[in-house]
Amino acid sequence: MKGFCQKYGLKLPLLLRMIFCGKWEKERKAQLARIEREFLDTKELKDYQIEFLKAQDKKTQVKFYFNVYNLFLSDKELSEEEIDALQKLQKTINLTDREARFNELIRPYIYVNSIRKRGTLPEIDLKIIGTSPVILKRGEVVHFADNAILKELRSVSMGYSGGSHGISFRIAKGVYYRVGAHKGHIVKEDRLVETSRGVLLITSKRLFLHPYPGHKPVSINLNKILSYNCFENGIEVYKEGRQRGYFFAISDPGSVEIFGLCLAHLLGNNE
Repeated sequence: MKGFCQKYGLKLPLLLRMIFCGKWEKERKAQLARIEREFLDTKELKDYQIEFLKAQDKKTQVKFYFNVYNLFLSDKELSEEEIDALQKLQKTINLTDREARFNELIRPYIYVNSIRKRGTLPEIDLKIIGTSPVILKRGEVVHFADNAILKELRSVSMGYSGGSHGISFRIAKGVYYRVGAHKGHIVKEDRLVETSRGVLLITSKRLFLHPYPGHKPVSINLNKILSYNCFENGIEVYKEGRQRGYFFAISDPGSVEIFGLCLAHLLGNNE
């Protein structure tokens, strides 16, 4: 009936565009709070709880997920049990990895727990669409991969500075000679210039840029890496025997963090 709560039949305020009354909204929030408390304790969802969560709008589902995430993270850690529970919750309410910020907020803890508990990095089964397959060396395994743009320092000409038009004077009828004319000195500047694109892999043996068609590959053995720096937008790597570094631009800060974790572990084990 129009103008009345569909559950309780209470009359709704004229200006509010809603189909349920305040009483129902209060009950809904209370139910969400109960499910949250029980999920924090048991790390499991019952069928009726799953049904209730699936019936909520996307905004409510996302808020519920991050409430649970923040409570799990209150001790500054995510255990393997908590990670598993969050992944189940994400699947249950059909959140994408982007909506759950999985790569940024969850995946790094998967790598941290693997290093702490087993002393090893996770291995991934790599499948790249739209380019040739990755050829690995004997005994080589892939620990992580993401899209990257290779940028290298190049001297870029910025034009000329100074210069003179010189002086022109007549030496015969219709014949002139100009002296002192020059363009000045050329100005150059070092800039990061894109030189390749592809999928950046960190393996048990190397850091490898598997190129997209028409681009160049880059392979850096782990024992040749002198130093590296992680930034929000990518990783800078210096290789033995090369004065200038490589900068691999990566759009996802979560991926940068994972590459950093992998490099720290692998290079530490190679010392």
